[in-house]
Amino acid sequence: MSGSPSTAEPVLEHPGQRRPEAAASVAQGAAAGRSARSGAIDAVRVVGILAVIAGHTLGTPLVRPLLYTWHVPLFFILAGFFWSPQRPFAVELGKRSRTLLLPYAVWFVLIAVPFLILDPLLESTTWQRLFLPVWNGQQSAMPYTTFWFISVLFVCCLLLRLLWRAPRYAVWAVAVLAAAAGWMFGPQLAQTPFSIGSALPCLIYLMLGWEGRRLHDRLITPQRLRPAALISLAALGVVVGSVALGLSRPVDIKQGDYGTPLVSTISAVVIASTLVLVAEWVFTRLPRRASLIATVLACCGFMVVLVHPFVLWLMQHFAPPAPDWFVFAICALVPWTAALIVVRTRLAAWLTGATRWRRAVEDPA
Repeated sequence: MSGSPSTAEPVLEHPGQRRPEAAASVAQGAAAGRSARSGAIDAVRVVGILAVIAGHTLGTPLVRPLLYTWHVPLFFILAGFFWSPQRPFAVELGKRSRTLLLPYAVWFVLIAVPFLILDPLLESTTWQRLFLPVWNGQQSAMPYTTFWFISVLFVCCLLLRLLWRAPRYAVWAVAVLAAAAGWMFGPQLAQTPFSIGSALPCLIYLMLGWEGRRLHDRLITPQRLRPAALISLAALGVVVGSVALGLSRPVDIKQGDYGTPLVSTISAVVIASTLVLVAEWVFTRLPRRASLIATVLACCGFMVVLVHPFVLWLMQHFAPPAPDWFVFAICALVPWTAALIVVRTRLAAWLTGATRWRRAVEDPA
């Protein structure tokens, strides 16, 4: 999820591994709209996907305050972090259509086939639950629980691209006003067709991710990475305290709940920043192979986001009761294993939104 996985071939180095001049080159490439993969940030994507699965499968009361504050906002923030400022709207539309809408449509049909066969054995609202999100995305139900996210991310990216020609202060003004609309009218925005109204409040996450990347490229060098990670961990401690005290409420974008105005947004950004900085620092101490593994898993992640609710639905209705940890493990392992197979085939773009992986990419010289 660049949100969705990028279709660019991966660059196996990441900021903490690069010489200062190489890091500057990557920063310039990002500013020019060229994409590069970071194993560290791909690892953050994987952590975010695991958090989403945990939010759907683990029943402990701690899940909501610990995960909902950041696990979905993270993907909008990362979409902003890798925003390409020079990309034309037509290119944006084409890229997002290939990486988001195409697998969305394919998996909608593939899941619908067994759903329409099996669900009538259980309930009488099969067709209503299948098509209700078309005019009210908030009602996205099992096994399509995560599909609303794709339409919101798609519209959010296109909306920001349309706004990008305006002066930056004007874009920020729109994003702040849209965030305020989310705090006041979030549920109503979520009840729009495919939840596309929720794209408005999510603009603020993309803009904060974009500004975070600018600060990152200006301030973070290999020598400063460890202190920056430690400072971010200290800030994370403050966020955890605010969540524990109820000062920062969880965020549930699907339901149109953006938490405590301003505070929950800041909390999500702090958590995302901490994950990025700590991952970059950790990956400087890991072998290059670790970056490759993280990137492969992240490239499969979009399929996991779409398919794990279907696996969960099957387990809930057609499998014997199992502990939450086992359900979590199956909902993560089954779609990820399938995606790791698919991504090596010609079906990769159709089912994962990523380009097909070949050995030449996996084992670069």
